[in-house]
Amino acid sequence: MLFRGIVAMEIVGMMYLFNAMFGLGILALPKAFADAGWLTSSVILALAMVMSYITVTFLIEVMASANARVVWNRKSDSYKENEIKLKENILVPEKRREEPTHQKTFYSELLSKCLCCCYLPDDPKPSVFDINELLSLTDLTKMYFNTVGDLLSRITLMLGIYGSLAMFLTMAPFSLAELFCNIPRCTGESNYTVIYLDENRCWGPISKSNAYRIFLAGFVFLIGPFVFFSIQKNKFIQILATTISFSVFCIIFVVAFHLLATGHGKGNPSLANFGALPNLFGACSLAAVSHATLPQIIPPIQNKAYLGFGIAIVFIVVGTLYALLSLTIMFTFENEKIQTIVLLNFLDCSVAPGVFFIYFLGLYTTFKVSAIFPLNAVTLRDNLWAMFSPFQCSHIWIVERLIFPILTILPPIVIAMVTENIEVIVGVTGSYAATIIQFVIPPLLVFFSRRDTHEKFGPSVHIKFASPFQHNLWIIIVIIFAVFALITVTILYITHQS
Repeated sequence: MLFRGIVAMEIVGMMYLFNAMFGLGILALPKAFADAGWLTSSVILALAMVMSYITVTFLIEVMASANARVVWNRKSDSYKENEIKLKENILVPEKRREEPTHQKTFYSELLSKCLCCCYLPDDPKPSVFDINELLSLTDLTKMYFNTVGDLLSRITLMLGIYGSLAMFLTMAPFSLAELFCNIPRCTGESNYTVIYLDENRCWGPISKSNAYRIFLAGFVFLIGPFVFFSIQKNKFIQILATTISFSVFCIIFVVAFHLLATGHGKGNPSLANFGALPNLFGACSLAAVSHATLPQIIPPIQNKAYLGFGIAIVFIVVGTLYALLSLTIMFTFENEKIQTIVLLNFLDCSVAPGVFFIYFLGLYTTFKVSAIFPLNAVTLRDNLWAMFSPFQCSHIWIVERLIFPILTILPPIVIAMVTENIEVIVGVTGSYAATIIQFVIPPLLVFFSRRDTHEKFGPSVHIKFASPFQHNLWIIIVIIFAVFALITVTILYITHQS
């Protein structure tokens, strides 16, 4: 029964979530593991994944409560309109027109009970807490935060997503230029150039810098138009990206296990190195950031009966892949030779079984960016629109369908065209913003949403899709974890600068 329920759940929706979580951060995780030691790394990764899962359940509960609040306001407005029409059409004595306070309270409680048709997650009946309304993260912050908190949350979200989009638009053309300007030959030596040199030539008179911009223009031309459509329009890209992700990491696992089985494994990882803890913690905390895109992923899923179980499975799969890949790489290559982007260790004919696999692995970054970029771009577009939705001009078709998508994609394109070295910008905005989006905003949202829901529907209300972590102690634990994360990221940044 459970298996049939999971199969019935929209698998494409879980692929969206998988691609949002299983990002490009996995490529840098093995290096962080090697520096910090296998035991310390395993514990910190498990802790980060558990905390991320808790905050995802928080955010899903907030989405359910927000849907109930939208339905509440809609029904309440309809009730008031009908009451006004009734009073206008029927002559009622003046004394009867004014309802006593206890009668108004009775109507409010009656409306609450009528609306609050809450069922168990596997109940097919509709519920006011069904997640059907497409609400962005800024809609949720506007709904439950005060003006200052809402503004700070919006700024954090915008900086984080803009930084991510700029990073994506840099990584894809950079990897393509490096791959196709350095034609790999099976000489036993790596042909991959880690340092970007503008004076290097690519094809005849075309420099590598110009080749980078050509690939950037091609990527924007092919992937950029998805920002003008809904998130469901790129589901085939999500399916393709998920298939390629599993294929790439299957190849990496097979090659690494083959090297270990044939006695060519040279790794001798340490047990623990607390000096590298900030770098490891920063990498692990960024490993499962899907919170900004989650409000766009969940509502289109038609069958949400086993939503919580499906998300738990995705977290287990992603966490297991993270740990297996990082530990395997640690024991396969010498620690000091593990590249910051682990795929560089496999772009070598002495490691990869042939040129085809070198190209396949080298193109993975582009494939992955092609899947992640539309998710983040559509999320930013929707949040930009939500920010300016109180202004009447934002509802004009040309503004909503053209101006906001252009404002979404244009700044990252400009940054990517001007420079391909944006590590400091992405490091500051991405690391801090990602930590706040992942570990600060969801627990605060769930705290205020629970209080609001109990006021409207009563303290005994059963919230559909409620987080299993109901005690306020979990909120405190996550906030403490967030403070620790921000401190470690700061230490990492200061150390890197010095």
